[in-house]
Amino acid sequence: MQLVSETYQTKENILILADFSDGNWDAIQFAMKYLYKTHSEICIVQTWHRPNFGFSMVRDLSPILQKNTENELEGLKRKLLSSYTLSDSQIHLFPFEGDLSTFFTSNLYAGKNWQVVMASGKDGCQLSENPRIVEVIDKVGHPLYILSGWKGISFRSDGFVLSDTNDPSQSVLEALGNITAEDKFFFRVCLNSSKQSRESIEKKKRIYRANCGNARLLFLEAGKGNGQEEFNDFAAEKGQRIMIFDQNRYRKFTRSLKSCLDLWLVRSKGIIIGHY
Repeated sequence: MQLVSETYQTKENILILADFSDGNWDAIQFAMKYLYKTHSEICIVQTWHRPNFGFSMVRDLSPILQKNTENELEGLKRKLLSSYTLSDSQIHLFPFEGDLSTFFTSNLYAGKNWQVVMASGKDGCQLSENPRIVEVIDKVGHPLYILSGWKGISFRSDGFVLSDTNDPSQSVLEALGNITAEDKFFFRVCLNSSKQSRESIEKKKRIYRANCGNARLLFLEAGKGNGQEEFNDFAAEKGQRIMIFDQNRYRKFTRSLKSCLDLWLVRSKGIIIGHY
């Protein structure tokens, strides 16, 4: 019999973090293949920023930026409806003025149960130094799936799971079961062992083994750390990556001083560059 987590299972909808890149469709395909359940709702958020600097001509670009964001989301919705059997009412578009940190404190996000997916065409080695990625990992207290280096839905690479809660969530276990049912993938599962007994740790390992099908699992123990070092080591390797973060609203990664200064310098000038 398959072991399950003791975490209470609730209905979770899917939230796609879009960024005007080809990775948006990769994130959607991943979600539909591995996370979607009948009648799940798909929500896609794309942030945009109102220029607050320069001449009035620059500030007047706001309607154009907002319309571009809305058009991008509408295009994703049309493609989603044409590719999958969904009703129009199952898809919700959020063209959000502001950054993701602000969105994560808004009524659109707060108080709901999500599985959150984002994708980047960049290699994983470029993610751990990206302050936007670290910010998302910090702010998202729900199950989070980050894809990097993907070209289409075929998953042929290693995976990383940060399981830094007392019990793995059922939604993450189900997703891992769907992913690993196809082939013999290799996943590194990082457990927080600082405040847990050896018996509890071994129980978590048994739960992951029972739910991960054909996967080869390597268990890492973060000890007194928070799993960031293990994540950085994994992300530093090139190639197609999938990184899964179990739900934890108390998680806190840290940025390097250089990353914080770079981000402050960019934002102090009212400039947004790429995903930063």
